[in-house]
Formats: sequence, structure tokens, C-alpha cells
Amino acid sequence: MDNSSLDAYLDGSTYKRETVKFYDVAHEGAQIRAVAGAIPELQGVYGLQPRSIVVIATDQVADASARFVSRMRSPLRAPLVITDSLPSYVGALDVVIVLGDRADDPDTSQGLISAERRGATTILVGPPRGPILEDAPDDTIIIPPLPTVYGASPARSIAALSTVLDLLEEDPDLVSQRLRDTADCVDEELEQLSPERDSVVNPGRQLREYVDLARVVHTGRGRPGFAVAELMSVVWSLRGLPSGVAAFDELELPPPEPEHNIFHDPLLDGPVDLLALKVVVWAEEPEVAAALPNALAANCDTPGTGPLAAALKLITRGLAATAYDLPEAPSED
Repeated sequence: MDNSSLDAYLDGSTYKRETVKFYDVAHEGAQIRAVAGAIPELQGVYGLQPRSIVVIATDQVADASARFVSRMRSPLRAPLVITDSLPSYVGALDVVIVLGDRADDPDTSQGLISAERRGATTILVGPPRGPILEDAPDDTIIIPPLPTVYGASPARSIAALSTVLDLLEEDPDLVSQRLRDTADCVDEELEQLSPERDSVVNPGRQLREYVDLARVVHTGRGRPGFAVAELMSVVWSLRGLPSGVAAFDELELPPPEPEHNIFHDPLLDGPVDLLALKVVVWAEEPEVAAALPNALAANCDTPGTGPLAAALKLITRGLAATAYDLPEAPSED
């Protein structure tokens, strides 16, 4: 939900702003279950040996989510091509997935139609309404979105693409059960992230308050952590928390400035009102973050569920952090 829609919704409403902003985040577990519920429609994918899987990403969150899946699953058994338009080589040996929430894009609609005419297996993970959905060929497999959620969902994009890749090699019942277990993990995280919980017990609110009034760099030492960091840099920037990403081993940070430097010369050294630089280290313990100045570790436990469930919990936490309001400054009275 963008700010203009949010302001219109809140006009005269008794809901708090952050409660409304958290609404889409609160459905991330349900988004994963919706993908699990669509597995019967995806039965035709089971056991395919495609030449390539082509993802046509219609928005930036979908593109970043697809790249997250690619990094997490590397090395892949079949080429995974992430693009914004249909490659000319696509034919009957390929699987084409349109991924994203954009409702109207003539090029995407035409690409989906062309892929189906060439004999490719086509899948639409798109919006609940609009020309892209209306123009989709009859043979296109549609993974339906939740009807009342309007914001981009990293969990939906990641779960849908991961499911297609899993079904190429695994039994559908096994894939479905793993999705439901992952959704349970995300729901457990969402309980901790409720806007009703303060920063003492809410890791998402702790994260938001930590980066207040700072320049932010996301990083991670291992593959899951860096994959989450790349995705979070996109999601945060789109939601008004500008941030970047850098590899942990390549990150060079200046030492923190002293609060009061009596030798500071504004003419030679520049202004002193620069925003602090803070680092979020994803999927690591605090002792790893301690090696960097001004760094906070974000981690979680998902025993027995695998790295994707843990990563989706952290992604949900990072998404929730963009929904919270900051605490009001104490009055000077």
C-alpha cells in the first residue's frame, strides 16, 4: 500500500498507521500457504526436464526475490534466466514464469502469450486483477494471489519460484508439506513482530529503531545471509529506508567518529552533521557483527526446517521493520 492510499484509508479511521502498514506483512505466512494450495495446478511441472526456466519479473521486488532464489539454490541443475522480457530462444523445451504484482504491462502480456504459442509451459504469479491476468492464455497455470492483500510479497515470489524448481525433482506431496512447515515458521516470527509488541520483545522494532537516522548497509557472511541482504537493500529502499548492500569480506568501514572532536575543522574536515553509517549483518550471531563498527546481527533459529525457512523468517522481519513508527521523542517540558 503506497503512502497516498494509506493516508486515504486512515482519513477518519481509528486504526493506527503502523497497524495498517503491517497488514500486508501479516499475510506472509498465508502467502506461502496459498502457493502450497496451488500445487495441484502445478502437477504438470512434476518431472519435467526443461532446457531453461525463464522468470519475467514485472517489478523490482519480484526481480530481487528471483535473484534471491537463484543465489540460495546455486549451483542450479537447469539454467535460471531472470529478465524483464521474453528471450527470443524460448520454445517448447522451456518453462516461463511471469512474476510480480504489476497489473498492466502490454509487453509482459504479449510475452506470456508468445511463450504459450511457442509451446512453453507458462505460469503466472501475478496480480489479483488487471490486463496481465485477463490476457493470460487458457493453458497458463495461474497461482492466485490472496484477494485482500495489495502490497508486493517477497514470500509469495520466493515460495512460488522455489516450488516450481522443487517440483522438477521432488514429489508434490513432499513439496507441499515443506511449504506448510515453512509457513508455520513465518507465522511464529509474525507473532513476535506484532505492532502490539514493543522493542523489548519485538526483533523487527529493534531493527527499525537501530537504523533510525543512519545510512544503512546490509551484508551477510554466508550465502543465506548475503542473499537476504541483497533482497533487503531493495525492499528497504523502496519502502523509504534507503540502503545498500556489500559483501562481508569486502566491506571497508571507517572507524566511528568520536561524539565530540575538539580538533574538527569544519572548513577542512567537512560538516559534522553527517548521518551515522550502520550495518545490518543478516543470518549471523552477534559475535560476527562485533567485528564491524556500528553493526547489528539479525538471526533466528529454525531447527529441522532448512535454510529457506530461516531466510524467509528474516525477510519477514526486515519487511516488518519498514512498517513500524518510531517512538516519539520525549517532551522537553
